[in-house]
Amino acid sequence: MVLSGLSRFRSIRHAFSRRRWRSLLQFSALFTVCLALIVACGGSPSPEADTSGETATAEGNGRITMGTTLTARTLDPADAYEIFPGILLHNLGDQLYAYEPGTTDLIPQLAADMPTVSEDGLTYVIPLREDVTFHDGTPFNAEAMAFSIQRFMENGGRPAFLLAEKIESIEATGDAELTITLKAPFAAFTALMTFWGVTPVPSNTYEIAEGSFIPDSFIGTGPYKLASFSSDAIKLDVNEDYWGEKPANDGIDIQIFTSPANLYNTFQTGGIDVAYQTLDPDQIAALERDADSGGWQVIEA
Repeated sequence: MVLSGLSRFRSIRHAFSRRRWRSLLQFSALFTVCLALIVACGGSPSPEADTSGETATAEGNGRITMGTTLTARTLDPADAYEIFPGILLHNLGDQLYAYEPGTTDLIPQLAADMPTVSEDGLTYVIPLREDVTFHDGTPFNAEAMAFSIQRFMENGGRPAFLLAEKIESIEATGDAELTITLKAPFAAFTALMTFWGVTPVPSNTYEIAEGSFIPDSFIGTGPYKLASFSSDAIKLDVNEDYWGEKPANDGIDIQIFTSPANLYNTFQTGGIDVAYQTLDPDQIAALERDADSGGWQVIEA
């Protein structure tokens, strides 16, 4: 079920207003990160769209307004199983590892280096970054990472089995060192650490208890902070204290539409900068046909 949903996600085309193209690049690149885990486990990824030749007409940055018909049931990484919450968590938080854009090469994110793996393939020792804080100012460390993974496994969320069936124990063996012992060797374990379910959260706000989830707020370490969350709108502000490269815009305003028709009409009239899932085939064809005169781009991702 997940793979078929992912396949549809990869083939969706998105319409972008040309005037916002440059400041969209970093945010839209983060969209593709959430595909990496299942691609690595299920097959080779398709090439990313080549945007190297595009030019922008806008000067400077600003907030981006994105429209979608997708909904986010929860922002709790211990219970988020659907694609759209995963996309949001990849922008609001970080994971231990990520994929080098456009490749299947794993690179450290919250980890400071690749893991040291024991000869029997059971023990992973992961060094962690020491310059990271959560959105509320709480320091990120090995205890926070161990807490978050343990919470993912024990709280009983929909994706809990992904780690609970594989991990025997997890321990902070230093302020910046995490040691994970597996029940059996699993060659793709490092790739699994790119999954949004292992997005760390602070223990002073979240708890380990079966069924305990926080669906409508989020505190993480990512380049964006959650400013507001409701059934029809989500607002992301830039995390000015982010440890890595900051977004190339001033924030993202997401509008949730009830139908493709409303999404299509609002984009055509300039009410949003990005129309992102889901448009009907005839609407996509019309946007492609009118791209030059309308001043927008339709790309596949």
